[in-house]
Amino acid sequence: MEKIFSELYKDIHDAVKSQQDPFRKFFFSTRQHVLIIFYIASNVDQKTTLEDICYNISPKVVSRSTVQNILKEGCKIKFFEKEVNNKDKREKFYKFTKEAQLNMQDWLSNQNTIFSSVNDFIKK
Repeated sequence: MEKIFSELYKDIHDAVKSQQDPFRKFFFSTRQHVLIIFYIASNVDQKTTLEDICYNISPKVVSRSTVQNILKEGCKIKFFEKEVNNKDKREKFYKFTKEAQLNMQDWLSNQNTIFSSVNDFIKK
């Protein structure tokens, strides 16, 4: 069990302190970053609007201005891209860039490797 938590610790710690990978650093910057990124990833086509995020994540957890700042920061480093809604030009969708998608898939694969050890632990 300690080995699993040790691997998780190393993975998260290295991601936060990593200067080489701005995506990982952005991803783990704060709990709010993680929640917004996972919320977007959980949506159909992995895209959503500012309004949807603010409606679905409690304002007690993250304020509207913080959501806006995180989305703006993500667009600046090319983690997110904005897409205009063709039905309502005032509305913008936020979605992952291709590079961010690959980075997220890589992270997910790494988590899968770490958590696959849990089955070995449970069987003992």
